[in-house]
Amino acid sequence: MTHTFDAIDIAENAEASGVCQSWTLDNDESMFVSKVRQRNDGGWHHSNWFFVPEDVFPGPDGTWDCEERGFDTVSAGISGGVFFAQSTQALSELQEFPTGAALEIPPRYKLVGDVHLVNISGRALSTSLTFDIETMDEEDVAIRLSPIAFTNTALDIEPQAESRYAMTCNVESASTYNIYYVLPHYHEWGNYFRLSFVGEDGSERTIFEQATGVGEPLGTIIDPPIGSEGAPGLRVECGYYNNTDRRLQYGLGGEEMCVFLAYSDADVTLAATSLINDAQGPDEDGVYQNETLCSPVLAAPRP
Repeated sequence: MTHTFDAIDIAENAEASGVCQSWTLDNDESMFVSKVRQRNDGGWHHSNWFFVPEDVFPGPDGTWDCEERGFDTVSAGISGGVFFAQSTQALSELQEFPTGAALEIPPRYKLVGDVHLVNISGRALSTSLTFDIETMDEEDVAIRLSPIAFTNTALDIEPQAESRYAMTCNVESASTYNIYYVLPHYHEWGNYFRLSFVGEDGSERTIFEQATGVGEPLGTIIDPPIGSEGAPGLRVECGYYNNTDRRLQYGLGGEEMCVFLAYSDADVTLAATSLINDAQGPDEDGVYQNETLCSPVLAAPRP
């Protein structure tokens, strides 16, 4: 399946946020998605896409104001789940699951995206995004995947310094599960990401770690998948080098983010955000360390 969304026009040196796009799939039966490739014409800073029932955020397909239809990422995640998340400024990107694993889209659903575009080209830009979606037959599906999405909004990043922000969340509601795919999300100052299981004794076991900047696809297949082995905690850590003279907060253009998307074989969709942050100051290497309190984890049954 291939679908190109309506082009969005952006003036020179401008940005567009609070913009949503949707595509009703018209699927009378469940779809089992094994691969999603996104392609865009440039200017797409990032975009997050969800699958929700057709009657959620009602209105015609195309481009629309997110606020006017009451769209927010939490309600979209509860209604269905995360379909795809674009790496910052990635022009092309493949989200692919291991053989036999698929994300189920129930009958009569649609895709809804929350998009953020930035045009620094010095000329007006008309740009669109395209999805190429590969599905598989139900009898070939051995593993049904569920999304996990955590966001640390308690960022207050030191100027002219390197910082780390870590958040550990209690995910006992998911019991024992395996991680099959991970995608981190940060902006131009991001330089590090780590996701790990945390045992009852506080010991950590790394699922995925990287030190990569933006502009390239950051999503990674975990093959073979890594199991939680009953670990009650899931810890996300984001690192930054802020070379500006101002503090960076959580936000869109000109600010930073610490978000990750993962897919597991748990029978629930997991979502969490941050509460207060404990700034612990620089370590022996001069890196500012922060521990952020995690909100109660929302666990919703897989649609």
